[in-house]
Amino acid sequence: MTDRFLEVLRARPELADLAAFPFDFDVNRAYHVEAVHLASGASLEPIAGDDTGGTYFLCGGTAVLHASSEGSAVLLADSVGEALEVLVRLPWWCEDLSAGLGEEDLLAAVRAADDAAREEFAPELDVWRAALIRGLGLPERPLTELLARSESAALRTDPDHVLLNSRELRAYRLEESCRRPLREVVLGPGAPEEAGAEDEFTWIEQAVRQGLGEHARIALIRLLDDTGPDADRLRELSRALERVGDHAQAARAQAALLTLRDTARDRASAAYALARLERRKGDLAAAGRALEQARAAVGAGGGTPDATVVEWHRRGLGRLITEQHLELVLAAVEAGDTELARATMAHTRLLLGTIGKESAKALGRLSTRAKWAVAGDRPSGV
Repeated sequence: MTDRFLEVLRARPELADLAAFPFDFDVNRAYHVEAVHLASGASLEPIAGDDTGGTYFLCGGTAVLHASSEGSAVLLADSVGEALEVLVRLPWWCEDLSAGLGEEDLLAAVRAADDAAREEFAPELDVWRAALIRGLGLPERPLTELLARSESAALRTDPDHVLLNSRELRAYRLEESCRRPLREVVLGPGAPEEAGAEDEFTWIEQAVRQGLGEHARIALIRLLDDTGPDADRLRELSRALERVGDHAQAARAQAALLTLRDTARDRASAAYALARLERRKGDLAAAGRALEQARAAVGAGGGTPDATVVEWHRRGLGRLITEQHLELVLAAVEAGDTELARATMAHTRLLLGTIGKESAKALGRLSTRAKWAVAGDRPSGV
């Protein structure tokens, strides 16, 4: 469904020009500086740009999100019409407006900012604004209502309108003033401050228990974005993200953890866990690369590992690494990637001949399924 305000701007160049200058909503620059998507999986369509490289997006066909070229994003309004009202009647040069101001004070603040804009770059501002409001059919709301709507939208950026960099999976930043603390989401507004003494993971677990899984997931993503080279923290985040079903973000945390592991045993453990997460998120090639790192860590197929993996093949580590190979074989066959399935199966046969007899026996049924799947002579689900 096409938005009627966008239709008007696209059909009437004179209005599009006014929206672009001075109000910084240019429908002829409907693209972004990098590949992005919404964490929620909802549809995302660039509809306009600003003159600093930022982009306005239509989210889920209705709401408008603004993303800067410097990595921040905030929900601007619940519709294109409301977004244009904000941009035209409370434009970018009106700084430091507060919802605590009354209508007269807001009007005075906007008039003062407009006076400066007329003097500096927009001498016909009143004519331009009136023409755009009339041409688009924008309503004349009280400024207090318009500002309150805008601030309400900003506070609803999380969790449904979080923008992710598609390559790195990092979330675009959101100012603290636009975030609702997870404690408040869980306990409700006005909860006693002493109830906030627990750490962040406490509120994340509480959110999950209350059915607020998306709030918990976004909180974990933002925690991961802010986490440096802290192995314990990364491990906890990876496990928590896996529990809430976000295997892609869990893999991101696990990949960062793998780079911090010093011993061969720790690298092998982190690598087979990463392989599991990459497979579950659907990136089978990445899962294969992670298993290659696991084999290298224990010296399977060559190399001299350190003393932490002596007798690895006789311990649980050998079984776990082999199990992930078998799971990847089955996933590759199901995905139609016969080359990956056969290459992984070749490594698996060597592992099955290396690990202890009890471990190989425990994997017997899975091993049989993988062999049949690769051979194609029996159903892979048998």
